[in-house]
Amino acid sequence: MKITAQIKKSFNKGFTLIELLVVIGILGILAAALVATIDPFEQLNKATDSNTKNVAVEFLNAGIRYYTTHSAFPWDTVADGGADCMNGTTDLTGTTLGSMTACLTTLIGEGELKSGFTTATGIISKVIVNETGSNVTMCFKPVSKAQQRDANAKFNADGTANGSCPGGATNPVGPSATCYWCTQ
Repeated sequence: MKITAQIKKSFNKGFTLIELLVVIGILGILAAALVATIDPFEQLNKATDSNTKNVAVEFLNAGIRYYTTHSAFPWDTVADGGADCMNGTTDLTGTTLGSMTACLTTLIGEGELKSGFTTATGIISKVIVNETGSNVTMCFKPVSKAQQRDANAKFNADGTANGSCPGGATNPVGPSATCYWCTQ
């Protein structure tokens, strides 16, 4: 009798299959709720927007540093003091930074940008350059919901204010596909 009591007692240790399934189910529900809360795709989009914003600001700063030392932007003609990296093109409205490889090379050669700047081809193709006189604007269309709702995402692609964007409207109408984040 004593042996069978010990055997029965040893079978009572541990969890039943039902108990394990219930715990695994609860953990699954908690994990699903956590993933829905964090939204990993939105986090990736935020990172992409941050990278694009940094590239736009860095290129603009490099252009300003170049302007400071040469009294012209690198895309200005040689006669005006620039490097004519856009081959006589004076209107940069809507030009993507990715199509300005000669200007990037000029800024790298002048020491205004690091040589690794051109490796971000996926990012620099999203940045739009606009120039009006000595005013240069760098714009990009945000992909993250948070950046689309940002107060600075209130411009058209050419850097002009867009009143229907969340940051530019008196009564914001929500994120719009035509709202750009710009720096100047």
